[in-house]
Amino acid sequence: MVLSPEDVRRRGHPVWAEVDLGALRHNIQTLRAIAGAAEVMGVVKGYAYGHGNPVCAATMLEAGASRLGVARVAEALHLRDAGITSPIHVFTEPPYEAAPAVVSADLVSAVYTRDFAAALSEAAGAAGTVARVHVKIDTGMHRVGVPAEEVLQAIGEISALPHLDIEGAWSHLAVADVPDHPFTRKQMDLFDDVVGKIERSGIELRYKHIANSAATLTLPESHRDMVRVGVAAYGLWPGSALRGMADLRPVLSLKARVNMVKSVGAGEGVSYGLGYQLPKEGSVITVPCGYADGYDRGLSGRGDVLVHGRRFKVSGAVCMDQFMVDVGDEDVATGEVVTLLGADADDRITAEEIAENIGTINYEVTARIPSRVPRVYVG
Repeated sequence: MVLSPEDVRRRGHPVWAEVDLGALRHNIQTLRAIAGAAEVMGVVKGYAYGHGNPVCAATMLEAGASRLGVARVAEALHLRDAGITSPIHVFTEPPYEAAPAVVSADLVSAVYTRDFAAALSEAAGAAGTVARVHVKIDTGMHRVGVPAEEVLQAIGEISALPHLDIEGAWSHLAVADVPDHPFTRKQMDLFDDVVGKIERSGIELRYKHIANSAATLTLPESHRDMVRVGVAAYGLWPGSALRGMADLRPVLSLKARVNMVKSVGAGEGVSYGLGYQLPKEGSVITVPCGYADGYDRGLSGRGDVLVHGRRFKVSGAVCMDQFMVDVGDEDVATGEVVTLLGADADDRITAEEIAENIGTINYEVTARIPSRVPRVYVG
């Protein structure tokens, strides 16, 4: 759901995600400079990592990205329906039945099986056109892709199909977020070897790409013809060792308005299980955000929020739609804003901090924020 700040106030939404488009533009421009001669693909799968589409996609293109990347055909069609005309790459082969939709929307599809490539060629032929494809090479991550040792046979079969244009080849790095990991070099060398064999077989590859956000930041030699920037574009670090490597700014904040303030006596329990007891009498605020809004139950008694620029701990269990915070003697009124993710005054709660508290990665913190939480775009 995409709303303006005024819509949020007028409709009485108790929780919202605030997306700073100025920060997103800045990040793309910063990554564009780092990429040098390589094109920049803005990765907007997973509803732009939870930041919202098509607004984020359009902002990336305005800031210097030349292409977009998604995981599923439906994500690409959503962008096309919104009027986005740039090349859109689909990273995973969809079911064969989706081939006509790929063709009609002029999407650039990953291919790594002959059966899907044949279905795509047939759909393109029926439409009187040619479908652009990028052959995905498995260089060791073993998720999807043609095994490196089978690429020449596979690409021979794919190139024989009459209605496909093999525009590029690509792969994905498994541990680029760990600086100097030897497996990254092994993958890059294998990719270069396989690409060389493809081109010596007579197939010209206009795009060769392997760099993700981490490699874009740390390995200039990985940039090739294009880099794919996802998490870094949103001001999130691809790995703990990479924090501060570039001037990237967090794009998303999660905020809510206090919906109740109550005085609770010393020793009284709070929330399900009564797992938190007040050490002394104080004010307890109810924050209308819970695990159905992507605020993880693992933050119960662990996560901090910002109220008036001060940190307070989540008190007791996070519920589906709300949680409570013991703010002691802080004077808080119903309707005031609590920052769950983002900055308030001189402090900031980062996605990395939340991820560490619940044992996951920052990608998941933003990507899991559901559609019932409206996105508000600023900047």
